[in-house]
Amino acid sequence: MSDVARLLQGKRARIAILATLTLAIGLLHFLIPTESHALHKLHIVVRKLYFLPPVMAAAWFGVRGATWTTLGVSGLFILHAVIDWPGNYMEQANQAGELIGFWVAGLIPGYLFDRQRAILLDLANANEETLQGLVSALDLREHQTGLHSQRVRAYTLLLADRIGTTEKQRRDIGYAALLHDVGKIAVPDRILLKPGALSEAERQDMRRHPEAGYRMVRRVGFLRDAAEIVYAHHERFDGSGYPRGLKAGEIPLGARLFMVADVYDAITSERPYRSPMSHQDAVNVICHESPGQFDPAVVTAFREIGANELRRVAARFADIQPSSGIHTAASGGLDSPEDAGTADAQPSTGTVR
Repeated sequence: MSDVARLLQGKRARIAILATLTLAIGLLHFLIPTESHALHKLHIVVRKLYFLPPVMAAAWFGVRGATWTTLGVSGLFILHAVIDWPGNYMEQANQAGELIGFWVAGLIPGYLFDRQRAILLDLANANEETLQGLVSALDLREHQTGLHSQRVRAYTLLLADRIGTTEKQRRDIGYAALLHDVGKIAVPDRILLKPGALSEAERQDMRRHPEAGYRMVRRVGFLRDAAEIVYAHHERFDGSGYPRGLKAGEIPLGARLFMVADVYDAITSERPYRSPMSHQDAVNVICHESPGQFDPAVVTAFREIGANELRRVAARFADIQPSSGIHTAASGGLDSPEDAGTADAQPSTGTVR
């Protein structure tokens, strides 16, 4: 489910709750008689419930939602006052005070909630920009051209939308995909940037980067759940991955989505030693040449994503080759020729580094 669809679904549900609650309160207010002292007290209690919808609307929709909801509440309340209290000016004055209270209860909290949302949005944007800057620096260090992490994040979020996730899950998955290789800060340049094959000792050093990334990312409060995905981004569905050898459902959903997105970016990217695969060839490789590497449900979801959607992502985050000025979707998960055929990688698809 897309962000827009998810938001619309949640918005409609909340509007339905507000409408139902307002009508229920109005019905009770009309039906409860006021002849006896006890019933009159109950009538007053029900009248106070009219404050609930404006406050709830303020919390959910801000000033605009509070205004429309309070208008509805006011209409019901005025109708009741006109029908049940004609000529009783003292009671009508009392109810006019209640009416003013509804607007105060709706508009003031609505304004405060709107301000809070604006502050939180600014904070979220600042966090996002900080992470983007860090990731761009990391991509430039390793790949020289730097938008690999942005593309992989976008591909992973397309998969998340296709699978269906909560808003928080989607946010955590996006952060994790963006930060998946942050642990490579701990990898020496002589290993990370080595053009030839890695020795076994160097390979073991490289394999420590998921844990290093996990230790760094988990220290940030809003990234703790994303850290688990970072830790597992080199696991495999059949348990043959690293660093912990997790398999199937033991691997966080975000990591299972990321695996497919990362490989797709790797094999459709320009490399000094090979040309990029076409979209269809890449899909065929992922579907048929990597048994055990991916979650079958994620592969099915990946096949349902349109080629044009994926091409738009590649075009949006295309790199510029510094030597030629040519835009290309370079810099995926494979960093040297031997990475495409080592024991740690399926032919054409594995991502060692």
